[in-house]
Amino acid sequence: MFRLFALIPFFLLIADYSSAQDTTSVYFKTGSHKISGFSQKVLEKVLANLDNTDLVEITCIGYSDSTGNSDANQKLSERRAKAVSKVVKGYVNSTISVLTESKGELPRIVDSLSRRVDIVFFYNSSENNSNHDTIVIQPNDPRCFFIDQHLEAYIHAKIKVNKKKKVVYLEVLNRPEFSSRKYYYVKNPSQPNSVAQRVNFKLETTGNLWWREKRLTATIPKDSYDKYGLFYLENPPCEGCKEQLFKKDTNVFSGTLIQSNYFAMSVTQLKAKLFRPNVLQIRIPKEYAEDNESYYAIKRLRHDIERELLSWESKRGKKKADYLYTKIKIKNVESVSIASPQRVSYCPDRRKGSNNGTGDWVNCGGTVRGFSFPGDFFLTLGIHAFYHNDTVTAFVSAGLGYELKQHELVLNLGINHRLGLYYSGYYHFNFLSFSTMTNRMLDPWQKLSNSRFTTNIKAYIGPEFRSCYNKKYRSFSEVNLHLGFSVAWNNGLNYYIQGGVARDLSNRVNTGFYPYIQAGIGFRF
Repeated sequence: MFRLFALIPFFLLIADYSSAQDTTSVYFKTGSHKISGFSQKVLEKVLANLDNTDLVEITCIGYSDSTGNSDANQKLSERRAKAVSKVVKGYVNSTISVLTESKGELPRIVDSLSRRVDIVFFYNSSENNSNHDTIVIQPNDPRCFFIDQHLEAYIHAKIKVNKKKKVVYLEVLNRPEFSSRKYYYVKNPSQPNSVAQRVNFKLETTGNLWWREKRLTATIPKDSYDKYGLFYLENPPCEGCKEQLFKKDTNVFSGTLIQSNYFAMSVTQLKAKLFRPNVLQIRIPKEYAEDNESYYAIKRLRHDIERELLSWESKRGKKKADYLYTKIKIKNVESVSIASPQRVSYCPDRRKGSNNGTGDWVNCGGTVRGFSFPGDFFLTLGIHAFYHNDTVTAFVSAGLGYELKQHELVLNLGINHRLGLYYSGYYHFNFLSFSTMTNRMLDPWQKLSNSRFTTNIKAYIGPEFRSCYNKKYRSFSEVNLHLGFSVAWNNGLNYYIQGGVARDLSNRVNTGFYPYIQAGIGFRF
């Protein structure tokens, strides 16, 4: 029965926003200022769904019943108010004042209802500003209507409750192109006469812990955001996707496409363990991971792109409770990004003369796919030394290489330390290859935007033909079979060591097989 009474004010908070002031209450046990687990969860849920846009001040007023000493009850009511205000401060912007008052004892009507803290929300009424920055759209308006799908990738949208209505609270990464452009939403999407309302972004500090930073924020009606999103207007001539304002004609179609989510990436962290380099751990703050949203890891490889649906899980522990976690495999990964389904516009009729004028031209500019040669060509420069037949030879070389997946072919030309001509050609099969990030000892978690897969480790096997010509020293033409290990960084620097057996085809060094070992350092362009 007590829990039923405790829930009533919370429902009132959600249901009634008719005035500029709203009140909800938290109830306590006799003589205690500790918020119960049940009340804590309900309070946090209400605060998480609270729209802060017009909120200017919150006052937490503590009370107690009349049992015991009145002075002690006064102090108890003060402690209760401070306990509640501490929770409230964690969910509202720093610009909103959170005050506390202690009223002490209440008349003895029902003791359980007297042991409480009233949370009073004061709103700045925006009714007088409702007609500012509005545009009435005429049927013959010549301007072009652009859905800004680029903006969608930089937004986090959360559904909240404001004055009996569901609204979408937007947090946008603070970029000059978003704060300088005039964005609008449809104020009356279900009405025949369209009215465009300008979005007035505010620069506020949002988020918690390390992801707390200044972002552009705004609140718009949910039905408006669901139907049209945010758009901007431009005068003709217009390029790309366009249509008559708010009249869905054949020029523009809307759909969804899995694209990079730059907002999610800004609050995502990665970690790779030294002894599990092929497994990447990912975490994202719970407040920015929506339950009804699908997230993907886009893994860019050297010759391909892979997409993997992320499955989040919670972990126990005070430091882990703020995050959701997942893992992905990262063999041969060069970069990772987080993606999600996003609203896009496309123009089927832009592909004139192809597929009967229909197609999937995303971003209204089209995607042209031409022929690309498989694999990669590259140049190398290096300093090397090898040992064979009791002799050490050093040389510098330049080479031209070609790589396709696990296969690598390189031709080298250089000069040895005796100023003799040196040339070689080898083939490598990379039977083990993976990339890993730089691990920091004190803070292994790295922000996704700052992370670099800086180390590429390979183990390979292959044959090599080499020859050296020198008038004053014995020349040779050698073939060898070797096993090697290399470590490369994304700046092109590469260390390697390899060894095996070799034979001089010219019989100038040795007439039989002999051991061979080589090491070097080089750059790859």
